[in-house]
Amino acid sequence: MSKIQIMGILNVTPDSFYDGQGDQYLDNVEEYHRKLSQDLCKADIIDIGAESTRPGSLRISVKEEINRLSIIKDKISLFDHLKYSIDTYKYEVAKYALDNGFCMINDIYAGQYDDRILKLCSNKNVPIVLMHMKGNPYNMQKNTSYDSVIDDIMFFFKNRTEVAIKSGIPHENIIIDPGIGFGKSLKDNYRIIKSIPKLKELGFKILIGLSRKSFLDIDKNIAPDKRLEESIAMNAISAVNGADILRVHDVNASLKALKTVESYINC
Repeated sequence: MSKIQIMGILNVTPDSFYDGQGDQYLDNVEEYHRKLSQDLCKADIIDIGAESTRPGSLRISVKEEINRLSIIKDKISLFDHLKYSIDTYKYEVAKYALDNGFCMINDIYAGQYDDRILKLCSNKNVPIVLMHMKGNPYNMQKNTSYDSVIDDIMFFFKNRTEVAIKSGIPHENIIIDPGIGFGKSLKDNYRIIKSIPKLKELGFKILIGLSRKSFLDIDKNIAPDKRLEESIAMNAISAVNGADILRVHDVNASLKALKTVESYINC
């Protein structure tokens, strides 16, 4: 089997559900440096987001998103041996990022918000993550009913990957993300993780992003910063089920767990 990759998360936002910095996020450049040098530097790729897409979040302008990215641009340049992904669905932001050293796009709208992002990936020959989401971040958790969540996701990706390929993106540059927590019920999220082998039948790499999300809080009393063990457990199960990329907040802890998981898979 190919190596399971770790995608570390770095949010440059005031309002992300786990590591939003509050109003002081503009002043926390040294904190971003600490994260890059101590934890994130061991990831295979670092996914940087400048707009929160937590449930109930509101869209920000292109200008504001680029301004937030510019805050840490100099810090990123100090770690130019690392690979960076931009977590955005806006063409202008994606282009800015790719022009400034990023090498992947992570699009929660799968190219539906602005289809120019697909042609941009084709022209730059960079990978793109296409994610499944019902609705948008503001309203996605208001209606989480499906006849079959897995059938819905399979149909969605058959369509969106076909569109991506027709836009000129090579098959090997397409990664699919079933969107844990994006318009899904608690049971839906568990069904998705159980159904990773089914999603693998589509023939694309699969990214799973479940780190510290609320579905892990079964007892409804654990804050996001206390969900490390639950995240590690479910990421391990995802890896065993066939996930290719794990998107995580805690790179060092995830890498330690992954060593054991890979030993089990390869025995």
